[in-house]
Amino acid sequence: MKKLIKITFLIAIFLLVSCSAKEAKKVENTAPCQRIVSTAPSITETLFELGLGDNVVGVTENCLYPEAAKSKPKIGKAFDINVEAVAALKPDTVFVLSAYGELAGKLQSLGMKTVVVEQSTVRGFIDSIDVFGKSCSIEEKTAKFKEKFVPYLKENAVKNSGKKIMILVGRDYESSSVKDAYIVGKDGFLNEIIVLSGAKNVYQEAMPYPKIQLEGIIALNPDIVIDVITASNLTPEKLDFLKKSWSEIDINAVKNGKVFVKTEDFWSLPGPRFVKIIEEIKNILE
Repeated sequence: MKKLIKITFLIAIFLLVSCSAKEAKKVENTAPCQRIVSTAPSITETLFELGLGDNVVGVTENCLYPEAAKSKPKIGKAFDINVEAVAALKPDTVFVLSAYGELAGKLQSLGMKTVVVEQSTVRGFIDSIDVFGKSCSIEEKTAKFKEKFVPYLKENAVKNSGKKIMILVGRDYESSSVKDAYIVGKDGFLNEIIVLSGAKNVYQEAMPYPKIQLEGIIALNPDIVIDVITASNLTPEKLDFLKKSWSEIDINAVKNGKVFVKTEDFWSLPGPRFVKIIEEIKNILE
């Protein structure tokens, strides 16, 4: 009898565990965006801002902000994504910039849900917030997040100062003079920032990032220069060296002490921190 009771008890336990397992299976989380892979720094930053950081399982080696992104598994560089590494992470959603249509196609061909977002412009970034909302079923959160950027899009709310700004996004960092510089043209993210800040881009041709030499800089004669230094491993000595390269150039910006060197990464990322760029330029204009 005791043996029968013991067997009956064990069977009951087994049935209870089996039922529990079935119930657990029933309530398994089927919500979208539980395992996200980001293929660009601006996407990573946006995901973390939207509170999805814990759901991100893979980022690029270039995704350095926020700090928590640095510890995420890597899938290669932003311009050289390792598709196999992405697949190995078993993502339920992969976000890709619209500029990388070929990458999106490869991921889709492997059966991965791939969502394309356009973030090359300020308005593109803001519109992309809706895409994140719909893809991850967090529309209420993204609607509130989007509201904070609306005041920065009202061009009529800022008075154009008439000041001509030149923004450099790269140059020969080994030269003691300013040469082989890439400046912000009339098309693109930073040109929008200049306009929204209330200033004028000194270069008005329809090229996003034209290459220019010292003679061209002198001819354009900007009132303000913002030199965005993108060099890695920048030491204080190197930064001082690069600042001094402007000292003898005959332009209004140098004469009036309006040359500013910026090293923060958000100057080259069309992500949530674009508002910081606008505020910094507004402060420069005051």
